[in-house]
Amino acid sequence: MIVLWISAVVGGLFVAIAASHQTLDAARSLAERLGLSSFLIGLTVVAIGTDLPEIANSISASATGHGDINVGDSIGSAVTQVTLVLAILLLIRPIPSDRKLVAVGGGVTVLALLVGALLLDDRWLSRSDGVILFSFWIVGALAVQRTAHIPSTRQQKLFDRGSLHDLRGLVVGLAGVGVGATIAVTAFARVAEGFGMPEYATSFLLLSLGTSLPELVVDAAALRQGEHALALGDLIGSSFVDATLSLGAGPLLFPVAVSGSTAAGNLIAAAAVGAAVILLLTRKVHGKGSAVVLFVVYAAAYTTILV
Repeated sequence: MIVLWISAVVGGLFVAIAASHQTLDAARSLAERLGLSSFLIGLTVVAIGTDLPEIANSISASATGHGDINVGDSIGSAVTQVTLVLAILLLIRPIPSDRKLVAVGGGVTVLALLVGALLLDDRWLSRSDGVILFSFWIVGALAVQRTAHIPSTRQQKLFDRGSLHDLRGLVVGLAGVGVGATIAVTAFARVAEGFGMPEYATSFLLLSLGTSLPELVVDAAALRQGEHALALGDLIGSSFVDATLSLGAGPLLFPVAVSGSTAAGNLIAAAAVGAAVILLLTRKVHGKGSAVVLFVVYAAAYTTILV
């Protein structure tokens, strides 16, 4: 029976990730029609698009009373994306780092994780907590746009389609992500229960790996196309989305209880993301040396969580 539930987790994540690609394509096409810069596309549209599995998981987990899975997946993904995923991408190709951009984007992400720790301290995520997290994302996104402004880059018509086609793609893609995430979360809870594993630690470590695959796939493709700003913007933006929109989406609709370890986990995540941001501020271009450091930060964060 456990094997079937594990297969359901894998299958659900596959459906969610595949659907997120369709949603991302449609969303990015619409954004490019508005003439947004590569970084802002990465920070907002692409970040939300690649984070759809986490957002859907948040809603599904909260609806079924598994608050620790919501927090573990959301916050675990925030750490995974700016450490492990970024490290893997740096092994593929060096990435230039705009220090002002990283400082502001990374700074609001660390602050969001600290705010999340305060909200989790009472072991309950309420609708008002969800509103606070959503509002923080709006304020943080505006702060990045205004403080770390980047001139618009060459816009590419990657998708020669009508707006109605893109909107239809968004709806279909979102539906696919929701179905896949619901299957994955339900099956993951059964697997954790079957093995007697704590939901928070296992979702922080394992489920976040699966839901972070869209970032790895999309940003690797962006690097191959020379879109370094889009890739870096997506990773920072995705981490910020995880700490705000993803964490708050579920309780905004379905208030849910969480365990006492979640607040401490947010503090550990804030330290890990902060370490990654400091590293990105140390030089203009990052390669394999920085990748090694990020692997160490990733391992240290997850070892601390497990202990």
